[in-house]
Amino acid sequence: MKRFQVITKGRFALLRHRGANAASPTGDTPTASVECSTLAGTLHSLLQGGHAANGLISVLRGFIADERARILEIHRNGGTGQAVVRSIATLTDAVVTSLFQLSETACDPTLRRRSDGCALIALGGYGRREMNPASDVDLMFVYPRRADTYLDTILHPVLSTLWDVGFVVGHCCRSIDDCVRMARTDLPSCSSMIEARHLAGDPAIYQAFSAKLGRSVLYKHADTLVKQKIEELHQRHYRYGTSIYVQEPHIKEGPGGLRDLHAALCIARITQRVGTSSELAQKGLLGQEERERWDLALDFVLRLRNELHYLHRGKNDVLSLSVQEQVAANLGFLDTARSYGVEQFMQRYYLAAKDISQLSAQVISRCTQGRSQVERVIRRLKARDIGDDLTEIDRCIYVSPKHRGLFQDDPVRLLKVFWYAQQMGYTLSQEIQDAIRADTHFIDEGVRRSSRALGFFLTVLREPKGVAATLRSMHELGVLGAYIPEFAKLTRLIQFDFYHRYTVDEHTFMAIETLEHLDEVSRLYGEEFRSLASDAKRLEILRLALLLHDIGKGEGADHASKSASIVEAILHRMGIPEPDADTVVFLVARHLEMSHIAQRLDLDDEAIIIDFAKKVQTLDRLKMLYLLTFADIKAVGPGVWTEWKGTLLWELYIKTHTVLIRGIPEGEDDLARAERITSQLTQELSPEFGAEAVKRHLQEAPTRYLLTIPPHKIASHMRVIARVQRGEEAASQWAAFPLAGYSEFTVCACGRHGRFAQVVGTLTASGMNILSAQIFTLASGMVIRHFRVDNGRGVAIEDPAVWDRVVADLQEVLTGTVAVHDLIKSRRKEVLVRPIQQGTVFPIKVEFDNLVSQAYTVLDIRTRDRLGLLYLITSTLSQLEVDIRSAKITTEAEQVVDVFYVTNKDGSKLIDEGRRAQIGIELERVLAEGFN
Repeated sequence: MKRFQVITKGRFALLRHRGANAASPTGDTPTASVECSTLAGTLHSLLQGGHAANGLISVLRGFIADERARILEIHRNGGTGQAVVRSIATLTDAVVTSLFQLSETACDPTLRRRSDGCALIALGGYGRREMNPASDVDLMFVYPRRADTYLDTILHPVLSTLWDVGFVVGHCCRSIDDCVRMARTDLPSCSSMIEARHLAGDPAIYQAFSAKLGRSVLYKHADTLVKQKIEELHQRHYRYGTSIYVQEPHIKEGPGGLRDLHAALCIARITQRVGTSSELAQKGLLGQEERERWDLALDFVLRLRNELHYLHRGKNDVLSLSVQEQVAANLGFLDTARSYGVEQFMQRYYLAAKDISQLSAQVISRCTQGRSQVERVIRRLKARDIGDDLTEIDRCIYVSPKHRGLFQDDPVRLLKVFWYAQQMGYTLSQEIQDAIRADTHFIDEGVRRSSRALGFFLTVLREPKGVAATLRSMHELGVLGAYIPEFAKLTRLIQFDFYHRYTVDEHTFMAIETLEHLDEVSRLYGEEFRSLASDAKRLEILRLALLLHDIGKGEGADHASKSASIVEAILHRMGIPEPDADTVVFLVARHLEMSHIAQRLDLDDEAIIIDFAKKVQTLDRLKMLYLLTFADIKAVGPGVWTEWKGTLLWELYIKTHTVLIRGIPEGEDDLARAERITSQLTQELSPEFGAEAVKRHLQEAPTRYLLTIPPHKIASHMRVIARVQRGEEAASQWAAFPLAGYSEFTVCACGRHGRFAQVVGTLTASGMNILSAQIFTLASGMVIRHFRVDNGRGVAIEDPAVWDRVVADLQEVLTGTVAVHDLIKSRRKEVLVRPIQQGTVFPIKVEFDNLVSQAYTVLDIRTRDRLGLLYLITSTLSQLEVDIRSAKITTEAEQVVDVFYVTNKDGSKLIDEGRRAQIGIELERVLAEGFN
């Protein structure tokens, strides 16, 4: 490796190459160095010719730009992450040290003789020679006792020139004693100083600083610093989420990010006086294979961070979904017949992040456990036998020293050890984790069919708490994948969309974790949910179904049915009794159905409820399927579960529960049911409205209205209609349901084509988020339009002033005083739909279904969610002379799924294929272009 030293020659600074005196973070040598002869010659001529300062700036900028372009080319040609970050550090060294020496030679010799001198030191990542393209240049000027004029004379030209040429510089100026005081009180400062590297100035001052820092802080307060560093790591994981396997990871600060390695290296420097992977291996803190994984993982994430900085042209360490495909392609991950390049890339990232997380934890554990011979003796004296040749020390499980062939002798112990840890609340020592990883190959077909193994596995699933944590640990150490090989295929498997926020395996564990906290959820959702949660039986069967529910992912479309087929074979191999196996297969096969029906289909259509009840058959299966669906949706990602989705799912549960309790009706058609309901409603509502008025209203209403609307709402509709009959253009009413997270708004007016879109636009202009809509047209021409809305954040709208404004706006729109489009534009410009940006990952899908409903065509639209979308769709359908009879709107992360029950103007289904194609093409065009 080469670096640069400035040698003073007269009053001019010339740069010369010399061998490095500091090891790189991994102990290797970089593959690229900066050629500085051009810079040296230019600086010499500039000084000799007396050019203005801006000449120096111009030359420096040109040189830096050329070198950065060369380094970018190294990166684009497949250069390693280490090579690029060291090249950037070397370039930075060249500029910084030259400027320091130029400033030093320009200084008055008298000031220099009177001064104690100073040392220029690189801190943090720059100190490690680990500089990504947009990394800051962290510098510290250190002086022995007190600052003087010489220091000011040196410092300011260096910093101002660095700023002028475009570096982002973090700097401080401290005495050696100041450094020590700061290191004692500020952990981030201490960490950056631990990674300090001498750049220029008096090397004796740097050595004095380094010695005093070590003597007075690092080694004197090692235990305190290590505890603080570990606590800092835990707090950082808490801030960025505890999972590595998130959809958009923060590759520096998140779990499995670069900061984890930095924390481990910092602790190794404090406790073991080592700071590179090669030194860790020499100390026995990493095995040879572990060191290779460490270096590969670090290099991959550094290369990824380089790419992110180049792509964003600045510092950006979040691997957002919008750039993943581009990053994958730029790093050489290409689509194949079996998988997309982005999937290969993300799996490689998750592997690197897992290795970083795992190896960092191992290094920290090995650095902190039994640091002295006395501590090791004390630990042995505290050891307590807990059975199966296992011992416990400080609530941590170890293998007994007398029995090192523990798992080879009895491989079932590979499952039993997790049962011990879960039952007793113990953790697994690093030693036993290493042994487990090394011995998972002893889990063979015999173990997979063993009743003893199944017994321990089901006992783990049966426990009230700690199930997800135990399964996650089994997975990370390779035991779960060895016991259920089909599950191993889900490891780090991504779903490249905006909906799923975690890998498939992590989503599974988070869903199981959700089930563990049903008691907490019950407090939010009330007594009925609490009763359901407490009645849940055979938790191990439900959790087993949840563990296996996505096992068919990665096998192509229709993963639910594929999962069910795979699960059937797994359960047979494990020896699960047939009745329990049937229940698990049912839950896996149907795990998407309850969510689909609740969010897409008409829950007021009793035929849909009856059909679902026939599939479920028993109350126990209904309860289990509800809980599985609840946990599955909650675990998709933050914000995916909403009160509205909860309301729909609970409505489906209650209606299906009622059918199962009463028994599935046989032989009564819709007409007979409508006649029966009409008779009941006439008796119930006659005291308020009179028998003739009730009969007339019910006779004018469509059959669906009678079968789906409860008596109290029919009474409410009759009151609103009476206002229209007294002369109002349109009459309305609203009601808020804060616990359910929505409000209801009903509008009654004489039917006119396009009015539904007008009401939607008026609600949009008030910033309301429409969740669902129902439209009923009476024989008299009166139309009842019923909406459920929230404020866009899952909260009901309760302010009467807001609703007063909505009603006033609606009157102006319906009477033609103001155009709804103009109202939206004037009130909330941002609600208008903008065109989808080029390169978006949201495909527009428009699909028709004439089989789901006997009376209507179901129109399914998927696109990127944004305010004003529903108005855009409904106004377009109105122009295409499509009547909307009901609608359901579901938001999945940033994607919206709008389902409309539609007909032609004459009430017939959209049977004509050509007309459907025309509607689909126009909707796709409008959704892509937005408003003109």
